Amino acid sequence: MGKVQAHKRAEKAKRQVNFQLDKQKNPDMFDFEGVVDDCLPNTSFRLTVTSCDLEPLVGKQLLATLAGKMRLYRIRVMPGDKVKGYLSKYDLTKAKITYRSTKPSSQ
Repeated sequence: MGKVQAHKRAEKAKRQVNFQLDKQKNPDMFDFEGVVDDCLPNTSFRLTVTSCDLEPLVGKQLLATLAGKMRLYRIRVMPGDKVKGYLSKYDLTKAKITYRSTKPSSQ
């Protein structure tokens, strides 16, 4: 391998960064778990928070929409489903749903 190729490989290795997004390290987002209360138009949902990183949000109602892959694959969310998601620190009334639990609720 010549000097030029070695130089290019070294530069490429310097530029490569691990782009793995870790939500726990992002201070702008708070994870939550909740139960869907109502289905609204345009894949919006009203839900009640059951557990959250922020204690004052537990028991509050949020307006939530489906996040990317759930909207892409048309995952159905019905009232009574347990969901997980995140909300921004800038607007604590709106959230994104990232996961729907497949376990039946014990009611």
